[in-house]
Amino acid sequence: MAKEPVMVESERTVKETAIEMDRSGHGCLLVKSCGKIVGIITERDLVRKALTKGGSMTRTKIKNIMSSPLIVVEPDASVEEAAKVMAKHKVRRLPVVGPGGLAGLITVSDIAKYLAEHSEDPASVLKAMARSSSGSKMYA
Repeated sequence: MAKEPVMVESERTVKETAIEMDRSGHGCLLVKSCGKIVGIITERDLVRKALTKGGSMTRTKIKNIMSSPLIVVEPDASVEEAAKVMAKHKVRRLPVVGPGGLAGLITVSDIAKYLAEHSEDPASVLKAMARSSSGSKMYA
């Protein structure tokens, strides 16, 4: 899990957000407004919801194209529980949020790595995730 995901303000433009993604080397950024996490913006969101719709890169705000509401998991959830939540909601990135706020961000790659190292039968979980994420619409 990434312990310190990059966050951006919801009022940032598509162009500013794309530059931040490139600078940080991340494929997604968490979106905040008034100090609260309100969504997630991914490279896929930028392409499918901004670039292909013909909006202005310098005027369109990410609050208008981010994925929201967030699907989250609590810090005490098991890897298997997180994988099930991701598969059920067809997301590849899952913020980890507890009573103290954001604890991190877990990705499909994190789960695959963990299962490869710790599970006796990672294939069944990975197959389920691959099937359900093939039609993913959010957080891709």
